[in-house]
Amino acid sequence: MRNSLLATAALLALGLGAAGAAQAQVSNPVMTMAPGSVTVRLDGRISWFAGVSGFSGQSFEGTKLSGAGFGGYLRLFPGFDGVAANGLQYGAQSELRVNMGGTANDETLYVLRAFGYLGLKQAGIVRFGQQEGALYLYDSGRFEGNDLSFDDGGWNGDIQNWFVSKAATPVYPFTWTNNERATDKIDYISPDFSGFGFGASFEPNNVAENDSPAVVSQPTAVDIRRNTLEVGGRYKAVMGPFGLYTSAGYLTAGHVNDSDATDGQPYKNMNVGSFGLELSYAGFTIGGNTKFGSMNGQFEPEPSGGTNALGWMAGWQYAIKHLSFGASYFDYQSTGDFTTPALEGQRRETGVAAGATYILVPGVKLFASYLYGTRHQGDFNFQTSKVGPDFNNMQAQVFALGTWIYW
Repeated sequence: MRNSLLATAALLALGLGAAGAAQAQVSNPVMTMAPGSVTVRLDGRISWFAGVSGFSGQSFEGTKLSGAGFGGYLRLFPGFDGVAANGLQYGAQSELRVNMGGTANDETLYVLRAFGYLGLKQAGIVRFGQQEGALYLYDSGRFEGNDLSFDDGGWNGDIQNWFVSKAATPVYPFTWTNNERATDKIDYISPDFSGFGFGASFEPNNVAENDSPAVVSQPTAVDIRRNTLEVGGRYKAVMGPFGLYTSAGYLTAGHVNDSDATDGQPYKNMNVGSFGLELSYAGFTIGGNTKFGSMNGQFEPEPSGGTNALGWMAGWQYAIKHLSFGASYFDYQSTGDFTTPALEGQRRETGVAAGATYILVPGVKLFASYLYGTRHQGDFNFQTSKVGPDFNNMQAQVFALGTWIYW
């Protein structure tokens, strides 16, 4: 068994295809480095894809969106890892992305993640900065482009961002979301204990690290969390030809107060549970993940009087040499929009993903991806984000072929 730091590095990999296909582009330190050594990296990825799509609202109020097109992006992963003579591990990692500008002049680089770390092999590591929390770091069974990857990442990949409108895209409720993994926090990651590992995180404000001071109250407060605490744990084991990876976690957070409220706060504190499981045998993996509790949207506070959220995912994957293929399905029920509770119903969103990945040569990944998703909320118009009888039910589907070129 690898120690927990290497296991976490695998969890953080952004470019994994079939087994061992791509290196971890943002990771924890490699504990086999010799004392006194430093490794500097500038990893990167260029992705390009062509797709066809159809979705509700594709033609709306005189504007018609194409059902076919190209997409792509650049990502850079600067960082370094060092080991002092006394065994202290230290370094920094970051991820730079381009926005979705309409022309080359509109494209800019922005910082998605940037964190430093200090640690010892026997004591674990502490990470600090704009990064993921323990709920993500100790999470399994998501089938979204990390240790399990049969396409570009399913409904948490990139395809839908280019080929489906936001109104028709189902909300993805699992932990690979920027609202949870791109905020300023401090993490502790334990050493490995015979396959067991655990971690904890604290985030004072739901913002990036260059935003201060934290918001405590404001007029007509929106659904912003604060003082977020996360804990997570996992167990990994290999028993002959069988593999087991199970995880559990918990997130609790307060909310920003509405300073103009006269009849109570419009939001509740967050309390979210998480479980995940993967079982593997001879290249075949099945698994699932669930998120449940007091939250709405993507890890946002739930409105007072709303309904607790429940999201679950199940999937499978088969990998043989350089080829992997599989499918997954998720179902997410939440309060959704709460503008007029007497008129609106509970929101339900679903997503199907299927695809295949082939590693042509080291550093070149080819993929095919199919997505189908639905959204429903009674008397809520997804196109206008207002109460109304139209566009209460949305559907979307995409088929795309593409490649990752990574280094």
